[in-house]
Amino acid sequence: MSELGHYLKTKREEKELSLEKLQEMTKIQKRYLTAIEEGNYDALPGAFYTRAFVKSYAEALELEPDEVFETYGNELPQPKQQTTDLPSRAERARPKVQKKKRKNSNIFPVLMGILFLIVVAAGVYLVVQGTGGGNPGGVSPEDDPSIEVDSNDELDSTEENEENEEEESQEEPSETDASGEENESEEKEEEEEETEIETPELVSTENRRSTFDVSGTDEMIIKIELSGDSYLDAQDKDGNILEDFAGVSEGDQVELDYSDEEYVKLNIGNTTAVTVLFNGEEIEYPIEPSEVVHQHLIFEKQSE
Repeated sequence: MSELGHYLKTKREEKELSLEKLQEMTKIQKRYLTAIEEGNYDALPGAFYTRAFVKSYAEALELEPDEVFETYGNELPQPKQQTTDLPSRAERARPKVQKKKRKNSNIFPVLMGILFLIVVAAGVYLVVQGTGGGNPGGVSPEDDPSIEVDSNDELDSTEENEENEEEESQEEPSETDASGEENESEEKEEEEEETEIETPELVSTENRRSTFDVSGTDEMIIKIELSGDSYLDAQDKDGNILEDFAGVSEGDQVELDYSDEEYVKLNIGNTTAVTVLFNGEEIEYPIEPSEVVHQHLIFEKQSE
């Protein structure tokens, strides 16, 4: 047994605390507490876990962790220095939603107008030809009493038809534009609804525990990304372990579905090395990890 393990065990027995009670207080598994008392640090997940567990053990016994580390710190393994530089959260760009644009074509009314003018011109040509065909000798219409041509009536009729056609061609584009704008507005609203994300609402932060209200979503998909060593577990409201991450190490990613749970608490030993995403959205630690490394994140569907 190491000097540190003997010291901690003695203090625990003075307070008449069993390992089971200490496990309940610290949320550290009994086998790890036994390994600390026996000085068997190789049985712990890593150097960082060892120091974090000793600190929690000392705090549970109302000891000063700094004094414990100063006196017995040379017995503990030193954590490896992390050299991985992670991009800041501000540099992580979110995907942009591309909006569809609908172009309205005005070529159809133009073609209709041209076609109408061709038909009118052809009609006028046939009338003139028919009038000339009745005078093979080259007699002018004014000299032939059998033919009466009212040029003013024909011109008035032609001009009236042209004006009606122009009015119709002007109305058609406006109806098309109105329909296009309405469809574009509906598509924009649908895209905004599809891209809307229910963000967990921070309710309170007390004693390293931060509670988020997630009543607005049916899904609870929690993704965890590790960039270094950290102790991790997930618990229900009664403190039962839902997931033990003892086998997870640096560089791993874990995604878990807790949609059937009303309450999930993440016990994170090293927040500087753990990124948490809830339903695909990264959760900002309410307490700066550089100030408090060991934190608890609670996701609860609170009743209204």
